[in-house]
Parts: sequence; structure tokens; C-alpha cells
Amino acid sequence: MLAAVAFGSGIFAFWQQQRSTMLKFWFISAVLNASHFGLLGQYEAALFVGLTAIRFLVAAMQPRQHWMLLFMAAATVIVLTTYSNPLNLLPYTAAMLGTYGSFQTRLGRVRLCMALGASCWIIHNILVGSPVAVMMELAFLLSNLVGFLRARRLAANLAAANQPG
Repeated sequence: MLAAVAFGSGIFAFWQQQRSTMLKFWFISAVLNASHFGLLGQYEAALFVGLTAIRFLVAAMQPRQHWMLLFMAAATVIVLTTYSNPLNLLPYTAAMLGTYGSFQTRLGRVRLCMALGASCWIIHNILVGSPVAVMMELAFLLSNLVGFLRARRLAANLAAANQPG
């Protein structure tokens, strides 16, 4: 149930055209996903996703570079203190990509980093045996692509409308 509501919030986030609104919906999704991983006994993943939730909220309100560095340091502390196998490196990589992306001002960069991070989570979720989380991340990846293409088409239409001629 948690993964399903997280899924809905995450999909809705990708359809947003405002960076701050997108990040706030990702915050809701991440809180629910962290709970999901905790229930599965994947505590390292739950820590990373919980940190991600806080990061989304902070980045939505104060997209300053010093916060980005703080969240990157926190993710590094998590991986150094909880590392038990190479599988732990996938959430860490996703967290680093997502952290960098969350603090970018250009929506295209945010989307690219989130797509790369989602790819890491897809591999992780396959390996830990969470088919709902795999489907959710695949849907996030697809929704992100659709949102990106929609934004590009809108920008191209605006540019064409402003051309003299």
C-alpha cells in the first residue's frame, strides 16, 4: 500500500512544470518509499530514501549549494557506517545523483539526474526482490521522459511562435 501511494505521488511529480512543486511531490513519495524499504528490512535503502525525502523538501524551499554538499556528506556517512555489501553502493549512487539534481536550477538537469538515479534504483530493487518498487521506478523513468519531451515540445512551440515571419 505504501509503495502504491508513493508511486502515485511520484508519477504526479514528474508531470509538474515547476521545480519546487515537483520536489514537494517527490518528498511525499520518498517518505512512503522509505517506510516501504524499512518494512522489507532494507534499512540502508530506507535510510537513503529517508535522507532523500528531507533533501527534496529542503531543495524545494532553499536550493542552495551548501545544502547540496551537506546532503552529499550525509549520504557518504550513511554508506560508510552501514556498508555491508556492494548492493549498498546502488542507493548511494542514486542518492548522490539525486542530490546533485535536486539542487540544480534548470529543470532539464533535475530530470536527467533523476533518470540516472532511477536507473540505479531499478537495479537495486530487482536485486532485493521488490517488484512493486521496480515497476514504480520504471514508471518514474518513463514519466520523466514523457515530461521532458512535453517540456521540449512546449519550448519549441513557444520559440516558433516568437519567430518573425
